Amino acid sequence: MPMPIVTKTVILASARDDLQGLVESLRQQGCQVHACNDGARALELALRLFPQLLVVDSDIPLLPAARLAQILRANPRTEGLSFFFVGHEGEEIEGFQRHRDQFLLRPFNREQLLLTIATFFGRRERTEQVSRQEKEVAGSLDQISLVDLLQVFGLNRKDGILHLARGEERAAVFILEGCVINARVGRVGGEKAFFRLLRWENGTFWFVPGPPEVEALIATPLDHLLMEGMRQNDEENAQRDALPQPEAMLGLKVPRERLPHGLRPTTQEVLMLLEYYPRVEELLDHCPRPDFEVLQVLKVLLEKGLVEELQAAAGEAPLPLLTAEEVLAAKDFFNDTELLLESASSKLVLLATAPEQLRQFTQALQGLPEFEPESAFLLGADRLGLGDIGRLNIGESFALRLFCLPATAATAPLWTAFGRRLFGVAALGDPAGMATAIDFFEASLHLPVARVVFAPPLAAGTYLLQRNDRQGVRRLLASFATRFTGEPVPEEVA
Repeated sequence: MPMPIVTKTVILASARDDLQGLVESLRQQGCQVHACNDGARALELALRLFPQLLVVDSDIPLLPAARLAQILRANPRTEGLSFFFVGHEGEEIEGFQRHRDQFLLRPFNREQLLLTIATFFGRRERTEQVSRQEKEVAGSLDQISLVDLLQVFGLNRKDGILHLARGEERAAVFILEGCVINARVGRVGGEKAFFRLLRWENGTFWFVPGPPEVEALIATPLDHLLMEGMRQNDEENAQRDALPQPEAMLGLKVPRERLPHGLRPTTQEVLMLLEYYPRVEELLDHCPRPDFEVLQVLKVLLEKGLVEELQAAAGEAPLPLLTAEEVLAAKDFFNDTELLLESASSKLVLLATAPEQLRQFTQALQGLPEFEPESAFLLGADRLGLGDIGRLNIGESFALRLFCLPATAATAPLWTAFGRRLFGVAALGDPAGMATAIDFFEASLHLPVARVVFAPPLAAGTYLLQRNDRQGVRRLLASFATRFTGEPVPEEVA
């Protein structure tokens, strides 16, 4: 079956000779060219001819360029029209769409403008070839941009998953009836992931048709989604040198209790995550807010002296939180011998009577790359709830679930239910207020309970944990591991 001929209809709308002089050259490129010298005539031609491209002077008479674009984009027959606006530096065109339009500075290079128009139609032809295929399609982002692909899928109301690959990175965009409903790159999802993917200028893609079975996290119309994502990325690129760099390490410069009251929710969320993810790159990955918004918040916090840049500690690689022998012994104890090369997990129960005790415990984990807090815990850190507060990923094959169990009379009936597959039990803070719970786990379930305090003085047999205390956490976990290895309890305990 012969390939359909792609129509290349262009309207040149200008009262100036420099644009009018392009008519013959564009016709030699195979374009159907119609020229006019005012906005009213351009509107008439566009509604009659339905062109693919309108090259228009920003100061065209009778009907302003911005109003011309607004009218044509409100018409279903011409809403997909692209505009090349020609004007002077500093001009802004209301309704300019970054993902579809271009702004060309006057005086312009004639050959460069002709090449830009030829490139526009070349991209359009490649994307139309993709749109005509009913089966799986694949290609290179060097040849067809992600924006062009999504516009094609949007116009054709496609269902499917657009898979993307760039080096070792893998990503996906989920499309339902032409609308992007979710995206994922690495551990990041939703709009945040989609905005990141708009920066991909190279890589490969393959589209698998069919309704995607995924939670819809994006409800923004495609055009608005593209415009907002490109706006944020453009502004981030323009301010790149003034924003914190991904590899920078940041930390609070003032005590948390002395932070100003009435901070915006986004600022509070960033400050909360900063306690656990001091590296900017990791903070960006774990904060659900768009990258540009988070970077702006960090920039302001640095300028106001609430946050400071930290110097990364040099020296030898840190000791593992558990040795390979300790991990293997724990797996063997829990009869996970068939999972020696696969991932397994166990619970570390945290007995607490107040939210402050949990916060002090997690402060000891700050800066540990193995620690991954639960977002629900971060959002409700002022409450003492029952459930996971995070996990410690010990290597690739073992993880510790950090489980908060309030040591109160109200939760006593639940204690037995949480006594299985326990790595250990840590009593946080003053043990006097949780004597009943400690006695239950030690006497009834025969499990080791470690007393953990967060400031001197130390009683005999207690563990001291302080902020960003890798060594202290290591000592605590090693004491629990003796149950599996048969080794004596470390002598570091006071």
